Amino acid sequence: MASTNQLTSECVEDKKDPEWALARQGINLFINNSPVESEALFLQHSNSLIMHSGYSFAVFMDALMSFEEEKLSKAITVLKEVERRCTTQNGWFKSISQKVFGSSNNTDVGQSLVDQLETQIILADSQVCLAIITFLQQDISGYFRGGWVLRKAWKVYQKTYKEILILYKEKIGESELPDPITTPVTSADEDDSLEWVVPDQQQDINNGYPATSTSKKLSHSRSLNFNQNHSAEPQVPIVDRPKSLRLKKSISVIESLNLRRKVGLLGSARFNLFSFTSALSLSTLSLKDILPGQRHIDPQITDKKTIKRLMGAISFGYGLFQLGVSLLPPSLTKIINLLGFTANRQHGIACLKYARLGVDMRAPLASLALLWYHTIVRPFYAIDGVNVQAGVKSATALIQESQKEYGSSALFLFFSGRANRLNSDIQGALLSFQKANDNANHREVKTLCQHEIGWCHLIELNYAEAKSTFLYLRQASRWSSSFYMYLSAICIGAIADYGNYLIFDELQKNNGNSRIGHQLDEFLARRLHCCPRDGESGKSFSTTYYKLLIFEMLYLWNALASCTRDNIRSIIRDCDRIDNEPRRGLSNLILGSCYNLENDLTRAEGYFRQVLIQRKSELTNAEDAHISAFAQYELGNILIQNPNTKEEGKAQLQGVCRYSNYDFEARLNVRIHSVLRQLD
Repeated sequence: MASTNQLTSECVEDKKDPEWALARQGINLFINNSPVESEALFLQHSNSLIMHSGYSFAVFMDALMSFEEEKLSKAITVLKEVERRCTTQNGWFKSISQKVFGSSNNTDVGQSLVDQLETQIILADSQVCLAIITFLQQDISGYFRGGWVLRKAWKVYQKTYKEILILYKEKIGESELPDPITTPVTSADEDDSLEWVVPDQQQDINNGYPATSTSKKLSHSRSLNFNQNHSAEPQVPIVDRPKSLRLKKSISVIESLNLRRKVGLLGSARFNLFSFTSALSLSTLSLKDILPGQRHIDPQITDKKTIKRLMGAISFGYGLFQLGVSLLPPSLTKIINLLGFTANRQHGIACLKYARLGVDMRAPLASLALLWYHTIVRPFYAIDGVNVQAGVKSATALIQESQKEYGSSALFLFFSGRANRLNSDIQGALLSFQKANDNANHREVKTLCQHEIGWCHLIELNYAEAKSTFLYLRQASRWSSSFYMYLSAICIGAIADYGNYLIFDELQKNNGNSRIGHQLDEFLARRLHCCPRDGESGKSFSTTYYKLLIFEMLYLWNALASCTRDNIRSIIRDCDRIDNEPRRGLSNLILGSCYNLENDLTRAEGYFRQVLIQRKSELTNAEDAHISAFAQYELGNILIQNPNTKEEGKAQLQGVCRYSNYDFEARLNVRIHSVLRQLD
């Protein structure tokens, strides 16, 4: 049997199966419910850095889906090994030294330049994955460590993109990119003028790469700034360039090669590294500068397909980075800015759209990232307000385009169910989730599908079916047993299932097992104060009392908008006849939200104002302060739609900051921050 080294060597020599194509096969196996076969393929080529990087992606996703300590530790180990291999003498630094001090083989420079760029992308990707796992530790030190790792990844992404962009401009077309910046960037320009340029997102039928007839603008840091001015005449680069375009402590491979040519001291032991930094800019570097004097340049470096593949690869990590950071609450955004990077959500999405049309292993991952954003992030953060269908069209198009390759994938079926659910097609959603559950090989994916099935029943107000599903999840879930116990209990109360009322005894006993500082456990601890002390006393509460607790869950998870009009009217009838509500103002908050969905803004405004009147004497940090905060947010959101009340609405939104320590505070702050930015 051939050794691993021989197999890897044959893979490289045989152009039909390059390493990046094998890595794509491995990721496809993982996504298509074959994790064992995927791992076997990756480990068969473990000496290949690209294959080991693909393996790290698979291990990372496996860890996130299971969230088991053993798998998280394995992911950290594999990712750190990728990082080590990128930065050892056999990887990055060896490649740099070859380029700075010369190589006896001219073709080695062209070959190793592609390897260098690929290695830098792999390094940044691994650092982002490590940062995500670090953030999941949910402690202060984890946030700081994760932030520092993200900063390192950001630096690598920025430098690598600049290098790939130079190649792209030279070999695929200068006219397809905007003209260089003509004025330095100031802090006031930062949000609107920073643009990161990638080709059009249309796919070239001939080679499977995105076509490049036009260009799209994507966010990037100050080191990559271009003017939006597209002139037919060539622009003369200015002399006084922004400081961020000048090198500080380190130089990239391309800049090293350019410096080597300009200094002319290839064999000298002494040269001034910083004498020529002002000459290095995106407007002046060309492929000839990168590879001076090369008569026999490796075809790989001049191959448009390779350059486009690299552009797609860097776009994935950069886009995911931008998207993830953009979702942080404003309080953390300030810390992120101090670390030296910013994020633009729309630019991150555009990067992922470009990356998904590529041919390497990151393309399907980019599709999954976009589906996650459109079907989970957008409705959960209420990015589009009550219009939870806003991302359905994009998600459906992604799923349809991926049908041939990933039609049986449990992950794609799961997102298909999410799209159906957001579109109020609950029966279609149930079919997709059940099929995903049947196809899944991961225990946690099955649990996730059952979770969605339970919520579908809840959206249908089918409390009996929801109860059965949540009771099952209470036993099956390793991490959220208390959460599913609470959902089961309020469903049992909503149908007066007295035979199962002992669950309220268990719910109160379980209160002492809450994890301090864990948001979901704190949420549940506050809800227990609204629940009966035991099963016997629970019988004295009306079914509408428990239903109101269910409606609160639907509201907070932004699932009310997925209810049919008939179900919305049923919720309104229940809230109208409530005689004893769990929290003061809760029924009016739900009524206002329902009328808002019915587009009866006058009634909705009245109910939200009534909530604020009811709760005027309540503390701003009360454990149920979320009712006041959300009512004020909803009121402000309605008022800003009318020019006559726009200023009052803005004041209402800004005034929400007086509430603190309430449920979903960070998520509401993200929503308010987004609305206020649009107003400004």
